[in-house]
Amino acid sequence: MTSRFCELLSPGGLVVHAHDNVTQSIYEIKHFGCMRMKTPGYRPLTGGGPDSEESLCRLSYLYKLLFLLVMAVLFVQYSSNVLMVRSPQVSWVVSEVVYNVKPTEPNNSSRGTASTGNETSPLSNQSRIKNETCAILWQHLNNRNSTLCSNETVTRRCPLIPPRLVGPMKVFTDNISFEDLEALHQDVELGGKHRPSECIARYKVAIIVPYREREEHLRKLLHNLHPMLKRQQLDYEIFVVEQNGMYRFNRAKLMNIGFLEASKLNDFECFIFHDVDLIPEDDRNLYSCPDQPRHMSVAVSTMKYKLPYANIFGGVSALSKKDMRTVNGFSNEFWGWGGEDDDMSARIRYHKLKITRYPASIARYKMLSHKKDTPNPERYRYLKRGRLRYRTDGINSCKYRVLNIVFKKLYTWILVDALPPQKKTK
Repeated sequence: MTSRFCELLSPGGLVVHAHDNVTQSIYEIKHFGCMRMKTPGYRPLTGGGPDSEESLCRLSYLYKLLFLLVMAVLFVQYSSNVLMVRSPQVSWVVSEVVYNVKPTEPNNSSRGTASTGNETSPLSNQSRIKNETCAILWQHLNNRNSTLCSNETVTRRCPLIPPRLVGPMKVFTDNISFEDLEALHQDVELGGKHRPSECIARYKVAIIVPYREREEHLRKLLHNLHPMLKRQQLDYEIFVVEQNGMYRFNRAKLMNIGFLEASKLNDFECFIFHDVDLIPEDDRNLYSCPDQPRHMSVAVSTMKYKLPYANIFGGVSALSKKDMRTVNGFSNEFWGWGGEDDDMSARIRYHKLKITRYPASIARYKMLSHKKDTPNPERYRYLKRGRLRYRTDGINSCKYRVLNIVFKKLYTWILVDALPPQKKTK
């Protein structure tokens, strides 16, 4: 009978060849169940012993080793999870949360604001301890990709694209009162603060509004801005920086002041500088933190929703804290209307940054009607010599006096003396 040869390489390196006419085999189970075949007619090709006993099923060793390896990996993974939960860093956070819980205070008390008068005794029931624990733990985990305590659940960071966006919005232009606005936005904290309760906000944003004698515009802006920012799931606060006195308005300096004062109150990642008379029309225009300076008011109603020129940076703009410090903020020298935005645009390009924009179909704004401010007669001269001042004229040279700070329901009001030229101190 013709023979068929099969080479079998055992873990011991033994090679045998088998014949089709082998009719008898004696199997013995040895060494952890490995089956060895003893056949009278076998002859080893290499190695071998006098008894002609060769291994045919050492593969069982491999399966058992693989099983043990998988079990070992699972054990290591489980052990690492247990050790991570019991690590000093996590236990420190938990111990601080559990043992250093304080009585309920207003959310803005850490900023030095006045108490609301609702003083309470130390926490005495489990539900309130849980709420305070969640609040303190949120402070430790803020701006991290972690979890956040809610009333009953633990949630993660908000999605990159907020799920409740509606796109084009109805613009509210009715002359609503502050009292009615406050009733509409009872979930907004003192100072115009809000953060989502269902997830951890991806961005911590300060909205800076330079302001003087535009109360009706301010009410309309807040009426439209708060609902949109909530849908965008931002951790935000609105600052209204008002210039005291009747000297020419210095919008750029007020924005510098807003940046400096807001940075003292909280660790914001980025800043939106917002004219009080521009109302957003589309909530897909995200007030988030850009990688590069972002011009947000691309299409404005009074300009037929077209970009007037390529380097414009006025109206509404967004800069990260890092970029704001890189360009040294806005110039402080533009008293009166015009020029400060073009100066900032030049600063951005001088420092090798790029102005980014959303599409004009999204970055749309309605401009509220108003009387135009007095132009700055020297704006072109300042623009021409701007490069000579970038390092010395900006947030590092901004002189002012804070006259009052009030944490109102819908915004933080900062009244300042901007120190016009004739009032500058040495």
